[in-house]
Amino acid sequence: MKPTVKQQTMAHFFDALGHPRRQMIFQILKETGPEGLPFHTLLRRTSLTPSTLSFHLRKLDQGRLLKRKTKGRETWLSLDLRTFFLFVEPARAQVKIRA
Repeated sequence: MKPTVKQQTMAHFFDALGHPRRQMIFQILKETGPEGLPFHTLLRRTSLTPSTLSFHLRKLDQGRLLKRKTKGRETWLSLDLRTFFLFVEPARAQVKIRA
């Protein structure tokens, strides 16, 4: 038996958020909003090297959490929260959390 496409997508999603640096990038992009940030601004805000940031952005891409847009000579990055809401919101609705 093979994993379904949804199961594979879910695995990539949780892997994408399974590292502190990717959580940091996610938080920065969430606070920025739908317009996003140019790569070099995100690079400066994270204090990561270009290759490290690119690696973590690829993981967020694989988790279907990232949008890229070219504006002039720059690549702008923002969050694509459709996958987030696909997996997180239904799970949260099914789980009763007691404070």
